[in-house]
Amino acid sequence: MDQANWNPQSQPPAGQPAYPPSPSSQQPYGQPLAPVEGSAEARGLAMLCHLLGIVGFIGPLMIWLHERDEHKFVADHGKAAMNYQVSILIYYLISCVLAPLFIGIFMLIALIIMHIVFTIIASVKASKGLPWSYPIAIRFLK
Repeated sequence: MDQANWNPQSQPPAGQPAYPPSPSSQQPYGQPLAPVEGSAEARGLAMLCHLLGIVGFIGPLMIWLHERDEHKFVADHGKAAMNYQVSILIYYLISCVLAPLFIGIFMLIALIIMHIVFTIIASVKASKGLPWSYPIAIRFLK
């Protein structure tokens, strides 16, 4: 049964799915979503740049400053990590100021959870050689 002749009331032939195939199901398994960028060393450094961001901004800053001229992939991920680190610091300061109103406490808890989750996602993307930008980051470095 092809997609053009599909009717929701009709019964599919035996062994056929009850719904038309979606266009996205045409992509074979195991294919990367985007071309893999960077060498294994560059991907490792970019991943480390994001992971070190969990404990502060000094680690990502040092990796980005040292490797930005050598690897474009590390430069892009380092820039994203630094933008995120500065942004999250600003968000933490705002949460601390609002803590006496109790909304800051909830913001702080949400920021901690988002910080860990986004950092893990960014690290996995970097290790696979995929581009990543943090959704809540302010782009200070372009």
